[in-house]
Amino acid sequence: MRFLKYGVSLMLALAVLIPGSMLALASDAKTETIAFYNVSPEELQMNELTEKGENKIPLAVDGESGFVIVLPENCSKSLTRAAETLRDVLKKMTGADIPVSHNSEISAEYLFRLDTAMDTERPTNSDIADGYRTVVDDGGISICGETEDGTVNGIYGFIEDVLGCIFLTPDDTYIPKHSTVWISKIDEISVPATLWRDVYAFETVQNKWAEKLRLNGIDTKTDDSSLTIEQLQYEGWGTWCHNCYQYLSPEDYFDTHPEYFSEKNGERVTTYGGRDAYLCLSNPEVFEIVKNALAEEIAANPDKLYWDFSGNDNSSLAGCECAECREADKAAGGTGMGTLLPFLNKLAQAFPDKYISSLAYFHTLKAPKNIKAEPNVVIKLCSMPGDQSSSYLYGENRNSRVFKEQVEEWSKITDKLVIWDYVVNFSHLVMPFPNFSVQADNQKFYEENGIIGVFHQASREKGGEFACLRAYVLSRLMWEGSDMDVEKCVSKYICAYFGDAAPMIIKYMNLCSAEHSASNKALGLYDGLMAHYNGYLSKSNVERYKELIDEAKAAVKGDTLYENRVEEVELSIAYATVLQPEISNDERQAALNLLNELCDKHGITMVCEWDSLENFNQNSLSGIIAGEKKQLMLPYLIGGGICAGIVIITAAAIIVFKGIKKKRSVK
Repeated sequence: MRFLKYGVSLMLALAVLIPGSMLALASDAKTETIAFYNVSPEELQMNELTEKGENKIPLAVDGESGFVIVLPENCSKSLTRAAETLRDVLKKMTGADIPVSHNSEISAEYLFRLDTAMDTERPTNSDIADGYRTVVDDGGISICGETEDGTVNGIYGFIEDVLGCIFLTPDDTYIPKHSTVWISKIDEISVPATLWRDVYAFETVQNKWAEKLRLNGIDTKTDDSSLTIEQLQYEGWGTWCHNCYQYLSPEDYFDTHPEYFSEKNGERVTTYGGRDAYLCLSNPEVFEIVKNALAEEIAANPDKLYWDFSGNDNSSLAGCECAECREADKAAGGTGMGTLLPFLNKLAQAFPDKYISSLAYFHTLKAPKNIKAEPNVVIKLCSMPGDQSSSYLYGENRNSRVFKEQVEEWSKITDKLVIWDYVVNFSHLVMPFPNFSVQADNQKFYEENGIIGVFHQASREKGGEFACLRAYVLSRLMWEGSDMDVEKCVSKYICAYFGDAAPMIIKYMNLCSAEHSASNKALGLYDGLMAHYNGYLSKSNVERYKELIDEAKAAVKGDTLYENRVEEVELSIAYATVLQPEISNDERQAALNLLNELCDKHGITMVCEWDSLENFNQNSLSGIIAGEKKQLMLPYLIGGGICAGIVIITAAAIIVFKGIKKKRSVK
């Protein structure tokens, strides 16, 4: 009887502890806290530019310059635009209005030679990609790439790296102010750490900002202002993804050749689960049709180097399930690449002067066994399951570890990997998302595994949380490489962007990052607030964020520019407040009113990848809050149920025990 009592007591104690322990349950994610800091005005202003030295030449003295910017006679709009940006920056910086000339015979004290103007030697190293050479000597300054695109990158690189400017947004550039500027003599080549670079975000395609960020995965040359973000992305690619029906469509073939399409449950289908299905890649006729269709596409767009053939976006259908396809996938280790990669290899052999790409995504994510990729096959590997709190370099939690292993396995199969990385919370675009700490380590991991391109997918909608800062940091990392000091980069940006409000914004970002790190939770792409309610999005933390934002607003009160910039951060905090499960209706309504006011002022219409602000107000919010409250109570309900079960079991055990004891006493 004594042991029974001890057992019951222990079970009851565990039941009481269950609610708290379940709320505190965390993944095994682990990340170091990143700490931003206040940058002094002297450092931000690059005061060293005013210091004269033996190994320097004067770019401007007391608002006057002996320079002339010289361009080739026939140069692109991109190069002309970059030169005009350089001239504008120098005028705002020094007061000197430096002329731009196309006359190769012009005489001046110093020449700013751009793209072989005045017979500047063009670098011809094939490893330079779209990099550039910068020379500063007694004759002036020369910037030149192996291609004109490299020279354009060099001009924007000079503006930032030498002059200390920061391309903050598509519309705003931070420019130090010095009437006298001395430039150190140099002769160096700058080469991008990543060959193909893209940050998929609403902001990067605005006002040619991608050009200043030195991204080459976005079309910055077009003059067609009607093109959407989808049409401007993927520069260099003839086709991008989810396109197998573009080559062989159900409308043209299904009625006469259903065998060309994926089999499911013994039937040929063109849709499944409400989404487009796949093709039957083991069918030799399918290959011939796709090859011929691709040949027509290439002939119509001969300048495009990359051509993609990928399955449709359908997570509920693992490719074609006919006997031949199943056997090939099984032989490859149970991955859809058993049928897809041989198909790609044959396309690559048919078009040896082009790169043939495809997505490693859902059922094709896993690297195949016993199959190597042709040299001109490119695999775009999606960071699934992925995590933005633990870097892929160390793989400290399950999600990041799985993707780390996928990259390493794929690196054995091809040296042409492009990483499709997700750097956004698709479910809550404007909610705080502290993922800066892993980016340098991720970039290092890409470099160590020979990644040729990175496609950072952020939000295609305007105004995601710290959207411009995130695009800026990722862009610079892809150019400079993993040795870049992310803390310094972010700190300088924050101080330049927020002015006197910067110290409070830095405190907010550091607190957000530290609280997330302390919670030891993964940072997922579809996380709701409740995933971090015991971490950085707790009620107490959100209240602390609001206090810091109030201090930031007070610090710049009356300065419209900085007030508006602080409001961009306040918007994210208002959104996190609206979603709090344990606040009063009046508090929620006040936060919602503020959110709507700020969204209207700053042009934010979407708070979710698939949900508008309008629908959020009218429909989604009530369902989200109801779901959160259920999650909040669930551990206690479970604990209560367990307690009730224990009580019943205990009572039954006591009754049984007493019955046994009574029988024994009767005997």
